[in-house]
Amino acid sequence: MSNPLRRGLHDLARTFRRLPVILYFSWTDTKARYIRSVLGPFWLVLGTLIGVIGLGVLWTALLNMNAREYFPSLAIGLVLWQWVSGCVGQAPSTLVQQGPVIRNIDLPATFFCFGPVVGQTITFAHNLVIVLLVLIVFPPDTSWANVALSLLGLLLTFINLLWISTALAFAGARFRDLDPAVTAVMPLLFFLSPVLFRVHQLPINAAFVWLNPISYAITAIREPLLGTPPNPLVYLVLALAALLGWLSMVWLVGQHGKRLPFWI
Repeated sequence: MSNPLRRGLHDLARTFRRLPVILYFSWTDTKARYIRSVLGPFWLVLGTLIGVIGLGVLWTALLNMNAREYFPSLAIGLVLWQWVSGCVGQAPSTLVQQGPVIRNIDLPATFFCFGPVVGQTITFAHNLVIVLLVLIVFPPDTSWANVALSLLGLLLTFINLLWISTALAFAGARFRDLDPAVTAVMPLLFFLSPVLFRVHQLPINAAFVWLNPISYAITAIREPLLGTPPNPLVYLVLALAALLGWLSMVWLVGQHGKRLPFWI
């Protein structure tokens, strides 16, 4: 296989055959972090719940906002931010941390890159309990069609996180400065992402928010759940990003996968 795309597809095929192994390791790693604790992985839920209540009470008081409208928006936005930022922040060091395994065991490169995303998605699934509770207490005026749109946004976001995490993992293995750089940028991205606010609440000259790719993911998932489906362009951007991103990621893996043992 001399063509990088063919080599990358071969790497992906080997990874997909090992998806049950990825799921097993991701789940056991989540449980291991809370071994011998009473609540186990649900400490993740408790921590996020405290954040939602604390920030919700604070911001509704400071900005004089309607709690019925703000709490669902905040809960969904914060849970989504933790999922996306967890995947992105962990990615640059993924392959470096797995260096001894990569050098000694013949496994596809994407096997190591997809694992952290699956692990963060398991944590995200736990935190969805908070979203469900908030939506029960403050039910929005939405429909099943909007729920389907939100699930579409969720799927597109997950697909994008897989290629983004893989690209960042390869770049982080080659350029070690990327890990601290991403860590430094993430707090700024938090305030530039529609987590504490919704896009329509911004003034008309705040179009810069769409320069942040995380804005598309949060908007595509949250807005339908709150009864206001976003512009279809949001889903088109996510779909095009997924298509072009996966093509680029497959080429990257095929072109540089064999060099990983020398980088790490």
